[in-house]
Amino acid sequence: MSVVKPLEEKYSSESPVRELVYEDANAKVIRFHLKEGQEIKPHRSPSSVFISVLAGKLSFYLGSEEKEEVLEKGATVFYEPEELHGFRALEDSVVQAVITPNPTAKRLSVS
Repeated sequence: MSVVKPLEEKYSSESPVRELVYEDANAKVIRFHLKEGQEIKPHRSPSSVFISVLAGKLSFYLGSEEKEEVLEKGATVFYEPEELHGFRALEDSVVQAVITPNPTAKRLSVS
């Protein structure tokens, strides 16, 4: 079954907005909508993570909080499982994360 999920900017002045775009046993796709200055704090995932900048400009943590790279619309960054990652919006931004395999797949009832 095909799924179309248009990009709609959904910002909140209080905190980043997390939007579940798609989820199955193999992957989870999440969009993050961040106002300038908001951050997804550095964390680790048991899965591989591909993050694409859909709008804006962000500073990405690359393996540590001391190593950052600025990425703009159209850029993609890849993180290995258990690699520290996170990002901070330098302007209003939207990023999309593809997480595979889905770390929450065990909780899904997939037939």
